[in-house]
Amino acid sequence: MFQSQEKLAVAILLLVIVVCLAGTVLLDGMGKEQFSKEYTPGMADGTLVRFEGVIGSVYHAAGGSQILDVSGVSIFIPASVGGIPDIQEGNRIKIIGAIQHWKGKEEILVEEADDITLVS
Repeated sequence: MFQSQEKLAVAILLLVIVVCLAGTVLLDGMGKEQFSKEYTPGMADGTLVRFEGVIGSVYHAAGGSQILDVSGVSIFIPASVGGIPDIQEGNRIKIIGAIQHWKGKEEILVEEADDITLVS
């Protein structure tokens, strides 16, 4: 059936697959926060950041997206993010997201519901 070199190649391939899967599970279990930076204005687009503050206003955009003003920082939550907690003005919120600029304005883009935590 298989020659010894073919058996070795299949074994190496399986080992690589197992290592990649283990790495994926390990990194996923660690969460994004480990790899994020504390937000400061002027960061480059795509930078993964974490930010905590008080919700000043909530705007529900057409299509179900939400735009929050959190302690003066604009937070964009697209409609595609399902399972968003009940967000109210005055709540303290902690988010993890990526910096993006839209129409010249800096904002933090939240990509998953797990990246939103109501603190109080």
